[in-house]
Amino acid sequence: MSEQRKAKIAFIGCGGFATASIFPNVHMVPQIDLVAVCDIDREKAEKNARNFGARRVYTDMDIMLDKEELDGVFVIGPAPQHYELAPHVLKRGIPVYVEKPSANTSGEAKEMAEIAEANGTWGQCGFMKRFAYVYRMAKDIMAREEFGEVSMVTCHFGQGPYPQLWGMDSAKRSMLVGQLCHVFDLTRFLGGDVATVSAIYKEVTDTQFAFLVNLHFKSGAIGQLDLNGLETRNGFRDIREWVKVAGFGAHLICDGMQTVQYQSPEDWIDTVPSTGRYVHRYDPAWTGISRSPLNFGYLGEVENFALRCLGERDSGPDLWDSYEALRLGEAVYDSIETSSPVEL
Repeated sequence: MSEQRKAKIAFIGCGGFATASIFPNVHMVPQIDLVAVCDIDREKAEKNARNFGARRVYTDMDIMLDKEELDGVFVIGPAPQHYELAPHVLKRGIPVYVEKPSANTSGEAKEMAEIAEANGTWGQCGFMKRFAYVYRMAKDIMAREEFGEVSMVTCHFGQGPYPQLWGMDSAKRSMLVGQLCHVFDLTRFLGGDVATVSAIYKEVTDTQFAFLVNLHFKSGAIGQLDLNGLETRNGFRDIREWVKVAGFGAHLICDGMQTVQYQSPEDWIDTVPSTGRYVHRYDPAWTGISRSPLNFGYLGEVENFALRCLGERDSGPDLWDSYEALRLGEAVYDSIETSSPVEL
């Protein structure tokens, strides 16, 4: 029996997020051969090599790329670092995985996507929500004939204060880029491309504010996004997220990235027809969500990158999806600034 081929993978970046959220999934994907890790901080690189099984350690990215034969490279850091470092990999024709977003602006994201195409390769962006169990279930339900055509997508995302980061001019813009790009990608994943954005804004402090966004999708569906940093005092601990998608005579609700409730057009019981509502519900016990990398999509995105590097998959959130998510965030910002709808 022939041995299963593995993707020869390297990491550039051994910082906090990469170490906590991405590296731990590598040993759970049997198709990955972790060849090397690179970080300008040798101590961090050596620690991750030791803990996650990489054979070689580098502090110079170009030396690593010269010496290793690689099928793909994870480039994990803040968005400006993706924009600076990922093109070095792409120009060698090697696929990259970058965290979300791929850059600070849609213009930079487009440039990176074009570099990939010009060099006959591709990149995946870390929109892990596409691989989260509840949103995979939602897509399955939405594809059923009984659900009907998507008519409306509504999303709520609330947290506490959000900082100014990555050299951007305000916390408002930082949140649209650094955090809400996840929501914008999820909105496109569920509702398709957006045609028009109309947004209003409420600011309480420099780091606490709210966006209310009305959407028209190119499909003809409509949507609304309630996005704020006002709900809690803890910026990243007490996040609240839910999504509702309405079809025709049917709808689903995904809550907290943990539960899905689906009301189909037909009741599933005839015993008491005068009452309701009859819903199908995915609501796992704590044992079902104890492996959060699975449920919340981190393992799925790592596996998808490896399989695509091996040619066993041909899709997933890519550099163009990052471009579109950033465009949507910029349209929200521009609509607020101009008090007018913005066409994409």
